[in-house]
Amino acid sequence: MVPAVAGAAYFGVRLGTVLLQAPASWPVDSRLFSALLAGLILVAASGMLAYRVANALTLAYGIDRNGIYVFWLDNRMVVPIGRIERIEQGAAVNGLGHWLQSLGFYHGRTRLPGGRTLYRFSSIALSRALILHTADAAYAVSPADADAFVQELEQRRRLGVIQQLTPGIEPGRYFFYAFWVDPVVRWGLGLAVLLNLGLLGWLMSLYPQLPLEIALRANAVGDVVGTAPRYQILFLPLAAAVLILVNAGLGMTLYLRQAVGARLLQISSVILQICFMVAVLTIVY
Repeated sequence: MVPAVAGAAYFGVRLGTVLLQAPASWPVDSRLFSALLAGLILVAASGMLAYRVANALTLAYGIDRNGIYVFWLDNRMVVPIGRIERIEQGAAVNGLGHWLQSLGFYHGRTRLPGGRTLYRFSSIALSRALILHTADAAYAVSPADADAFVQELEQRRRLGVIQQLTPGIEPGRYFFYAFWVDPVVRWGLGLAVLLNLGLLGWLMSLYPQLPLEIALRANAVGDVVGTAPRYQILFLPLAAAVLILVNAGLGMTLYLRQAVGARLLQISSVILQICFMVAVLTIVY
């Protein structure tokens, strides 16, 4: 995380130096876009890695007569004790999952050879973690004292269940876990960001060939009624990016109460990017 933050700061200072100049003298070209893109990638990487650090530092387990609980940040995974069929060391599932899911600690979900889902919440390699098997899923955990954990689990099972629990993740309200793992949200946001960056990259590479004054306004019959300095066309992708952020922010606050509305906001971000692309093409050509 530290190198990612340092790299993001480097590109931030570099871009800030450019933006402090008069807009008409901005050296806008494909090289500047490359620096901007590198900075954005490092900012995103810094945020994701910071989230991973927070996950690792808050990872904890709980157990009672009804279930086993995995806590991270303000989220909770519930595993009903009555559904656990067996417990084993994780050698049989070692190495599954993308390597990015093993940076710092082992997290995320992957598929076992039989088709069941493996949920990973372990701070040690899966070859040494405990694997809790149920009929339709498995859970990798790494309690500090594995033997004591298993003994406690067996004692709780002998006492009997007094409340039936529903297995799954109970998302917290503060880190928007449910919002970010929703496939519609992720695809909508991802596509909107890619369209926005594609528009900005194309426009910045074309910028040196644009005339110093461009037509930004036309009347109903297509006649030019107003011109502006060419740098103002860069504000269109910027406005489109701001709308992505606004819709994402609204989606996060709405998701737990109105998931469909939050998804529609992210889909609308994609449509807005297309509208801005059409507007830029109309101005340039």
